[in-house]
Parts: sequence; C-alpha cells; structure tokens
Amino acid sequence: MSLLAALADRVLGARIPDDELPHPVPPGVVVRRSRLIPALGGVFMGGSRRPAGAVTLGHTILCNEGQTLTDDLLVHELVHVEQWEKDPLFALKYCAEWFRHGYRQNPYEQDAYARQREYAARKHQSVPPRPL
Repeated sequence: MSLLAALADRVLGARIPDDELPHPVPPGVVVRRSRLIPALGGVFMGGSRRPAGAVTLGHTILCNEGQTLTDDLLVHELVHVEQWEKDPLFALKYCAEWFRHGYRQNPYEQDAYARQREYAARKHQSVPPRPL
C-alpha cells in the first residue's frame, strides 16, 4: 500500500472492496467507511443530531460506519457523484442551495431522492435502472 493510500485510509476511512458493494459503481468511484465526515454532514448539512448515512466528495462516497450500505443509498450517492462531475462549482452551489432551502428542499437532494425512488421502483419491477 502506498503512503498516499495509507493516508487516505487513515483520514477518510477504509475502502470498501467493490465485491462487497450492493450495487456496481463506475470506474474511479471509491466507497469508504467513515465516521467523522458523515457525522459532520448530518449535523451541519442535514440539520440532524444523527450522522448522515453517507456523504459524497467528488468521486469518493463516505458511508457512515453505523449505516447499512444499501443499493438505494449507494444509488442516491452516485447521483451526487454525477452532480460533482457535471459542475466544478457543485460544492459551492450545493451549500448555497442548502442555505436557501434547507436539506430536504435542496434541489440537488431532491434530484438524488427522486432518482433513488425511481431506482427502487424499477428494481421491484425487475427493470434495470437508467444509467447514472
């Protein structure tokens, strides 16, 4: 393991191997178990006393250590990966929308929850979800 990989594991949390994920992720996306960042995300961004289920930073999804990583949650976070890819100012715009509308009414969250619901409905129909 390289020094950089060891540092990432130490700071961001251990990487979850792809074969342990409930849903495939695109190349370059890394999913990790983390405690600190989801806790901060839940308190500051989610307005909750509980940690967030997961937080996405670019191509890295940080899943709360106490959260079961379901395929629905992973699909939700993959929408955020897509949002990061489409807009280099995503983090700033996300925060601005959070200040303006709060967590649940944030358009970026509404998009992710809508896509998560669409995925959940389709998986029960045995229809593959649209690509993320």
